This record gives sequence, C-alpha cells and structure tokens, in this order.
Amino acid sequence: MFDKFLRALSPLLVISANLFLISCSEVQDTPQSIVADKVLTGGKIFTVNEAEPWAEAIAVKDGRIIFVGSDAEAATFLGPETKSANLDGRLVLPGLVDGHTHPGFERVERYVTLPGETPEEFLTAVREYSESNPGDDMIRLCCWNNTWYVTGKEGPHKDVLDTYVSDRPVWINSSSWHSSWLNSKALETIGVNDDTPDPQPGVAVYYRDAAGELTGWVKEGAAWQHFAKHFPADIQVHQQGIVEFLDTLIEHGVTTVYDGGNFGYDEQVYSFLSELDKSGTLPVRYEGTYQIFTPERRFQAISEMKRLQSAYGGERLTFRTIKLFMDGINENRTGAMLEPLNDDPDYVGNTMMSVEELRDFLIVLHAEKLDIHIHIIGDMAARRVFDGVEAAKKIVGDDFYPRVTAAHIEIADPADYGRFAELDIIANFTPWWHGVDVGNVVDAAFGPERAARTYIAKPLFDSGALVTFSSDDWNNMDVLTPFLGMQVAHNRQYPREWMSADEDPTAIRPPESEKLDLELMVKGYTINGAHQFRLEEEIGTIEVGKSADLVVLDENIFEMDRYAIYKVKPLVVMMEGELVKGKLP
Repeated sequence: MFDKFLRALSPLLVISANLFLISCSEVQDTPQSIVADKVLTGGKIFTVNEAEPWAEAIAVKDGRIIFVGSDAEAATFLGPETKSANLDGRLVLPGLVDGHTHPGFERVERYVTLPGETPEEFLTAVREYSESNPGDDMIRLCCWNNTWYVTGKEGPHKDVLDTYVSDRPVWINSSSWHSSWLNSKALETIGVNDDTPDPQPGVAVYYRDAAGELTGWVKEGAAWQHFAKHFPADIQVHQQGIVEFLDTLIEHGVTTVYDGGNFGYDEQVYSFLSELDKSGTLPVRYEGTYQIFTPERRFQAISEMKRLQSAYGGERLTFRTIKLFMDGINENRTGAMLEPLNDDPDYVGNTMMSVEELRDFLIVLHAEKLDIHIHIIGDMAARRVFDGVEAAKKIVGDDFYPRVTAAHIEIADPADYGRFAELDIIANFTPWWHGVDVGNVVDAAFGPERAARTYIAKPLFDSGALVTFSSDDWNNMDVLTPFLGMQVAHNRQYPREWMSADEDPTAIRPPESEKLDLELMVKGYTINGAHQFRLEEEIGTIEVGKSADLVVLDENIFEMDRYAIYKVKPLVVMMEGELVKGKLP
C-alpha cells in the first residue's frame, strides 16, 4: 500500500520539485530579468541613506527606484528601450523638500511700492501718489521701515499719516509685512475704533497710546483678517504668480512643499491648485493648510481642513497640517519673550494659545488625525509649545498622533533645546535668515548675549531632533532656492554680493559653532523634510522602493567654493521618474 502511495505521489513530487527550482531560479535571476526605464551611471550619488550613503548608479522603473549601487551592477538593468545616461561624476541628491513657504500668496497683494529713505521722504511720496491717483478707494502701499519707529514702545501714528492724506483711506505695509500703518479713514473703513478689542492682546493687536486711543499701528492677525475682504486679488495675475513660484521651486530641485498659508485667500488659491492637480500639471507635492492667526479661527480649523480636503484634495494636493501663529515677531513687539527686551523693560509679549488651550487643541488633532505647524519666534512661545505638547502626550499616551513642527525659532532657551528630541517636535528653520543683519532692531533689543543665541540648530541636530528647512517667502523668488539656505547656514553670512560696501565680509552671525555642515543641510532638506510630511517611506532618500525624485547638479556643493553655493542650479530635476527640468547628459 505504501509503495503504491509513493508511486502515485512521485509525479506530484517531481512537479513540486521543478516548480521549486523554477521559483528559486526566478528569485536569483530577478535583477537580470527586470529592465529599467532609466539607468543613470557614473554619478556621485549622495543617497542620504545611512546604510549606503554614496553610490555610482541608479535604475528607475515605473517612477520608482529599483536599484542603487555600482555601475557594473546597474548594467544588468539595461534593455533595448532603457534610457541610459553617464553622469560623468556629477553630484546627485534626492528631491528637495521646502518645509514652509507661501506659493499661494505670490502676487495676491496689489500694493504700490514707494521710495523714501526717511519717514518724511516716504510720506511725501504717499501724498504725491494720492494726489496723482485721485479717488475715494483705499490706497494700498508699501513699505514703511521698522527701523523708523520701533524703539521700545514707539510705532507709527495715524495722526502723522493724516497730515499727508486725510480724505481717503490709506493702508501701508511695514518692511517686515507683519505690521500695517493705517490712517484714520482706513481704520473707519475696516470698522475699527477705540472700543474695538484686540483679537489677541500682545499678538494680534490694534495698537493704542497711553490714553487708550488707536494709533493706526495694526499688528499680525489683527490686520490679516481684513485682507481678503478689502483687497481682492487679480485672479489672472495671482494665478500666474503661483505658476511661476512653483516653477521656480522645481527649477531649484524642490519636489515637495508645505504651504504656510494664504491669509484668507484660501478658496482662490486651492481651487486653482486643484485644477492643476486634476489636469496633471501641478508640478510638486503640495501640502495645503488652514491658518490660525486670530483666536476664533482655532474653532473653525478642523472643519475647514476637512472641507478643503473634500473640496480640493487630490493626488498631489493634500490637507493634513494646520498652521498656528503662536506669537508674532520681535521687530513689531509681538514675539513672546521669557525676559523683557532691553529697550522696553515692560515688554514680554503673549501667545495665541495658553498651554492649556494648546494641550486641548492637540488632543482634538490627535482624534482627527491631523498635524500642526507652529510659528514660533520668542522663547516664551517655544516654552509654551513644549509644555502644551508634553501635557497632551501625558493624556493621550504613546500613540500621540500629531506631528508637531516648530517653525522659525528665532530664539529658544538653551534649557529647552533637548525638548525638541524628547517630545518629537520637528524644528523647521528658514536658513537664509541666518546671516549677519547690520542694524537689526531685534539684535539691539536683545543685547549681545541673547543676539548670539538666535537661530540655533546644531544642538538640536546633536540631540537627535529632526531639523527641516524652508524658504518662507512669497514676493522674492530669488530666495526660493534651497542652495541659498545651504550657503547662508553653512557660513552664517549672507552672500557677499548682497553686502554693502561698508559691511565686513568676514563677519558672521555668532556663534561660529552654528556653521552647519552641508551634509546636515541636505539631510534637513530631504529625509527630515519628508518626515515632516509623513512621507519618509516614499521620498527623502535615494533607495530601492522609493519614488525616483532626483536632482542632478553640475557642481559639487561639497567641494566647491562655499561662497558660490547659492548660485547652483540643478542640471536635471526628476520627479516620480519623469524629467521635469533639464535633459539627461
């Protein structure tokens, strides 16, 4: 009986054995049997993958990386239809990530820029513009200089502006953009009077004098909440600006971007971006947002994010991150500081949310599976964010969902540096700000000791915190290139071509230890940035299985003149395996 069983079974055993051998053969031969769409060889490929940081060759199929290694091994992926290129020693980086900027705000504001080195010259130009452009509509102008008025508690005053133009509303941006100067007619037009409460005292403010009367100095969200109502954008000009902004990012190797917000113009921005996404012409992965710049917007944020995702979300356009302005900026005295500023002993500032309010909001974000991106300038704002996150995590537990990103971080208390890593808070810097600002009103207000502690990133890297980088702009496309950020943070100096004749080209923003290594800069612009977007399994490194987002450079940033890095422009940019800029050599 047993022999019969074996004889009956033997054909099946033979078939099974043959299938096993075929299967093994297919596994062994898999590299040779796959034909790549593209094979790049002869490169200096900085993969940002710690397991294999450098390579010579890459193979790509169906938009994904299928091989990273040596030229000899890459040859096995070549086929009759494969597009191959010898990079001839050129540097290759992963696609770059801009962790905070404002494509949607490009050309949304239609203001007129006037000349004037002094307040008198500028205000004379304001009067002349009004006289040569008669009417009763609001005049939107730019820019009064922060250094003219911000010394301690001083600021611009509507009474002065009224002496130049009193018969029509005038709204003037400051050079920092975070402040506005309105005459009496403009305050009347937007419906603000002496009895109007500040949206958030110390942060979003209608500034008043000692007698409690409005001065016309309007700060942060107190001004921004009026933008969309009183300053409609030119749709054609606005959309063209967005397209040029995104094209500029792509031209400089950026394939993924976080939109820091649009100050009330969300519908106009995201409806247009949605059209681009649906037509397959949105050139980058784009993370949209909803901003909290006045307290009541906190209560609308969740429903608005859901609505934006439902109405406009698509393949590349997503909505997962809420933007919170925790404080303002120190140039206009809305940064939240632990200690008073040197020129204003009574000033410490305030935050948009208390520790308890932020804790509760983070718990809601946890339940809704959303992330948060928090504007932080002062050390008090940073401290309250740390405390709020810590409190929320104690309640929620180990599965705390929100990824918390702290943006800008002009100054934090050294005692708090370690809390970024301890609390898994991502630190997002705008590194092209990290040069020497001659005559900076903030440095004077801080004094030497605190000024030397501004924009500190190295201890955060050293502690294991995730540090990411951004361009944060909307009206100067020259600063959108990540290579400018790399150079300035690497040198702690602005490009020498930016300096005036009387500036010392050897001066650096202290401390010298903050001159960041270029490898750290690239890491911040790639895998760390990917983590901020929850895309660390998809992009950020050059390794098998990830999207083929690649940047090919003619110059090697690790070997070239450190003062010329900002001029680097990629020869080739590839996203998801497709060439979006340049041609392979």
